[in-house]
Amino acid sequence: MLKKLIILFVFCFIAVGISPYAAVASNDLYKTPTSKQSDQWKVEIKKVEKYTSKMSKPRENESEMYNIIITNIGAGLENVVFNSYRDEPNTQTKYGLSISDDHHKNFKHGELVDFSNFPISVDSKELQIEISWYGKPSNNETHHRKYKETFTFTPEK
Repeated sequence: MLKKLIILFVFCFIAVGISPYAAVASNDLYKTPTSKQSDQWKVEIKKVEKYTSKMSKPRENESEMYNIIITNIGAGLENVVFNSYRDEPNTQTKYGLSISDDHHKNFKHGELVDFSNFPISVDSKELQIEISWYGKPSNNETHHRKYKETFTFTPEK
């Protein structure tokens, strides 16, 4: 009986000693929720709350999953395109991510786009969300002017 009690005590001592290190190792790449905004846009990064059977799961030591929400907090816009990039190790080249094909003809004030299963590599040191759109032509212009805003997020470890 004394032997079992000693083994239990040692096991509890080891478990309590290891748990802070396990908690540090499981920290997410990005502290969530986090957001950035301008006069026109609000970009939020949140933790995925619930995974459905059709959603990709994070891969240990490879990628983490996030929910990215982009909200138009300014005027209504035309031909809005969302692009995202992450840095590539040992190069200045940016690697395009999955939202690059999302295009909206008209994007009204208060409208949002929700990318609910967005993978980010654990090796990434930077995430860029790029939003471009066309403004309406003024009286003396015949062409729409193109605009762009970039929101850059970096891990907080």
